[in-house]
Amino acid sequence: MWLRKAFDRSRQFLIQQLKQGASAEGLALTCAVGFALALFPALGTTTALCLLVGLVLKLNQPTLQAVNYLLAPVQLLLIPVFLNMGAWIFSVPAVSFNPKTIIAEFFAAPGIFFVNYGMAGLRGMVAWLLVMPVIAAVAYLVLKVVFQNLQKVRR
Repeated sequence: MWLRKAFDRSRQFLIQQLKQGASAEGLALTCAVGFALALFPALGTTTALCLLVGLVLKLNQPTLQAVNYLLAPVQLLLIPVFLNMGAWIFSVPAVSFNPKTIIAEFFAAPGIFFVNYGMAGLRGMVAWLLVMPVIAAVAYLVLKVVFQNLQKVRR
């Protein structure tokens, strides 16, 4: 129910952007960049990333931030994926995602905990950096066609 409502509101928002003069290509680029940045595997950083990249690339900020916020739950789900992928890329053991283990490791040796999980985070960011350009490019190409067709239907 809520998912359908969110989808409908998002669709209406994007249609409104097209009606107000946004180009299909520009909207597709904004959504693809927002998609990529929203999945960055570090909590609390994506809003600032979207703001900075959006200013540099002169992207539609409301759309960029809307995509970012819509994908927040997906970001949470993908953080362990990127951390494990980073561990695989660097051929090191993956960190635990068990809350009991995490808490125990933190209280046993906070310094070692921050080193281990900090390095895991950096390796996850490398994995994101390797994977996301391809995914964003595919998203851009698909969304460009979708928005062009949507623009034709709305005329």
